[in-house]
Amino acid sequence: MHRNALTSRFIVFLPAVHAANTSPVNSPSTDASMASTRRMQGKVERYCASHNLTSLQTKHYYLACDLTRDPTQTLEPADRAHPILVCDLLPGKISASREFAFEEAAANWNAWHAHAEADAQVYNLIYAEKESFALESDPLGIKPVYRAETEGGTLVASSIADICSISPELSQHLDRNSIAQFLLMGYALGPRSFHKGLHRTETGERIGWSRAAGLELSRPRRYSVSEEIKTGIHLNAALLQVERAINASLERHSSGARKPINIALSGGFDSRILAAAMKSQNYPIRAFTYGRWHHRELRTARRIAKSIGIEHRLLDYPLDNYYQRLPLFMSAVEGQSESKVTQITNLLQIEADKGSALVHGFLSDPIAGSHLTDWFPNDDLESLDEVADRLVRALAPPHSRLQLVQKILDFKFDWDSFKGEVRSELCPAERPYQSAVLWDIENRQRKLISPHLLMLGQKFDVIAPFYDREMLQTWISMPRVALDKRYLQRQHLAYKFPELAKIPRDEETSPITPNLKNQLLLLMDTLARKAFIKLYGSVKGYRPESIWSLGQGMANASQIQKMNDSIRDGGKLLTEVFDLQLNLSDETLALIQSSPENGDYQTTRLIFQLVEYAKWIKALPVSK
Repeated sequence: MHRNALTSRFIVFLPAVHAANTSPVNSPSTDASMASTRRMQGKVERYCASHNLTSLQTKHYYLACDLTRDPTQTLEPADRAHPILVCDLLPGKISASREFAFEEAAANWNAWHAHAEADAQVYNLIYAEKESFALESDPLGIKPVYRAETEGGTLVASSIADICSISPELSQHLDRNSIAQFLLMGYALGPRSFHKGLHRTETGERIGWSRAAGLELSRPRRYSVSEEIKTGIHLNAALLQVERAINASLERHSSGARKPINIALSGGFDSRILAAAMKSQNYPIRAFTYGRWHHRELRTARRIAKSIGIEHRLLDYPLDNYYQRLPLFMSAVEGQSESKVTQITNLLQIEADKGSALVHGFLSDPIAGSHLTDWFPNDDLESLDEVADRLVRALAPPHSRLQLVQKILDFKFDWDSFKGEVRSELCPAERPYQSAVLWDIENRQRKLISPHLLMLGQKFDVIAPFYDREMLQTWISMPRVALDKRYLQRQHLAYKFPELAKIPRDEETSPITPNLKNQLLLLMDTLARKAFIKLYGSVKGYRPESIWSLGQGMANASQIQKMNDSIRDGGKLLTEVFDLQLNLSDETLALIQSSPENGDYQTTRLIFQLVEYAKWIKALPVSK
């Protein structure tokens, strides 16, 4: 019988398996290797002890977890003689009122995952036996796990900070390809981190280890397309399947949550569909929107809430939110993606206890086909090579931006190599467009949008109904025409919630179902917004004090100079902390300011983020 534990932080050291069958047991090389292993394990043990982590396995490998977040759980030494199942969760889930009782008497990964996918959604499962170890992530591996080869074995941890504190040399060497991808797209592909020797687990990955075989990596939990495309399905049947999938997912992921359930209502399709579906099923819900009066999404959300008949509250939108929430971003996301996602942390203003439920529309856009038409205007793809080629062309920044990044890094970006990375991550499917949807989910959404869940999950029991295996299979089995321009999602809204279909989406100019009243309201909103935007930067209380919160071309010459001075000084820190020398000459800075994205200061802000990351790494404690 195994014992259970919940954690949000763990560290594992898996010794290298010394092959006695290939060299004499007492040979100098074997002795030296074993000494290295003992030295590193001792270092890991001392670090974990100094950070109050509880040791769960110490003999053949080392595993320690933070069990302090759940004061009700204790593991006595006698318990540790049995196999231990550890569920690695976000802190908000541990504080929720859910029951994580994995009651199977023997190892049963399918049953464990079914339970964890329903209640946790974002998790890692660890099964620790006396002479073997296994870790499996949720399908997208949203809660990060990092792996690094070190002296005498492999370090695996839930945090870059812990690995770099134990082995500081790993933090010093940055991967220029990863940094280039970050500056060009806001994230790095697949298992890449900013560091050469540090790898993030891939989607659905399993890390296995045993005394006999050593380290083994595989991807048994990766999403795959298991159903044939429903080419002849009637629209009404498709709408019914989508409705059933949404209702089943809400039931599966919300049944154990605290009530009332909070929902982030943005004014888009996903949040209005979820809010209306939950209202129709009599869930007690409260809707929240952050913003200022001139933000169109706020006014759209207000009309949606009134139409549904639910409580709706407005949250403040501090203009310096980006800079204020950067420490949270560094601790929760560890700097590994574009930091503009920090605006979602405005939802942390919701007055609710830790562990309260918050519904988020993560993955609604890609599974409904929001990018398909832009990336693949015609359904003429015949191979995964063509998919990779189209994806690379769609993701490629303007040529001037590419030249700028190459100049900053003094590094020629290899697009053929990048295309090869994209191609290697494409999962086979019945039709190539399905592979493109899965690639978007496993890369762009995982790296750019899922940080929402990591930050909000520090406080909330985050529920993401669209992040559901059955939901994904339902959508991706639909014919291509159903996904073009979100056709099926739009029809579902018009069919199931016709009044909501009359309200324009906040980014669009017309509703799904034309309505004169809403069109006139939209016109009035647009005119008022355009008039105000001209004065926006000069109105007291509407101009951010932090230069890094400026956008839309608001920075004046003095503020632009401050940005340049800041990143020039920061470049020195990047050289000090990492082996990274940036070309931040006056000529390069002038090119940055004249680039097409000058008004949003994107490149400047990303360099600033790298500097803040260097400060964060430099401040980490170093293990003795």
